[in-house]
Amino acid sequence: MEHTALQEFLQFLEYGTNLHITVVFLENYGNEKTKLDSYFVNHSKPYCEFKKSTPDGLSRCIRCRNRAISRVCETKTSFGGMCDGGVYEYVTPVIYADVVIAVIFIGNIKDSDEFPFEKIFDEDMCRRLALIVENQIKLLVKEYPSTRGKFNPLIMNIKNYIEESLFGEISVREIARLFNYNEKYIGKLFKEEEGIGMLEYINSRRLDKSCELLRLSSRTVIEVAQQTGFNNVTYFNRLFKKRFGKSPTEFRK
Repeated sequence: MEHTALQEFLQFLEYGTNLHITVVFLENYGNEKTKLDSYFVNHSKPYCEFKKSTPDGLSRCIRCRNRAISRVCETKTSFGGMCDGGVYEYVTPVIYADVVIAVIFIGNIKDSDEFPFEKIFDEDMCRRLALIVENQIKLLVKEYPSTRGKFNPLIMNIKNYIEESLFGEISVREIARLFNYNEKYIGKLFKEEEGIGMLEYINSRRLDKSCELLRLSSRTVIEVAQQTGFNNVTYFNRLFKKRFGKSPTEFRK
């Protein structure tokens, strides 16, 4: 029997509301049916994007999310509360074979007209909605086991995490800790799958984002470097020129 893919399922659940449902898969769990666009992995609603528009706001958001992931993985229990941005969010683990394979976030809930928030969901409604999502994930994981070579869930999960954390502090050690793998093993596996090391991949994605900012904004080179996670502008300039054959200033011109 063919089952609805997780992304389409989440779209149905969000339809007609201002809720935002995101799922972060952990370790080597997931398959083609559970693949998600960044919108359903990252906190992507207007208010979240606004709060993440500064380096400090982004760092606070990432730390808040990582604390939530760590808490549900350690306790294997759900909880609800206000995030660092002052918005209510419900967080629940997906437990399969006694292992936390994913974390569900249900949020964008606030009694305010400042942004398009969802106002009518309380904790009990979040709990019931999370159970529906959890059951769908378990069904898809059971019915569609991942095929090695065609799709590596662990690498996809790491890349999704990197994309959300791109402009803040990020390290292989932190990724290994969150995904419950040995640091050397996870670094080696990533390079085997992607052809480049994890830090090189992170810098490559940061440089791609810096190009967008140089083209589409009036920020200075120093501001662009800081905005894309490079605290040292000299290092940023060197990497940029090595990658694109010209300095950021020359690229902008």
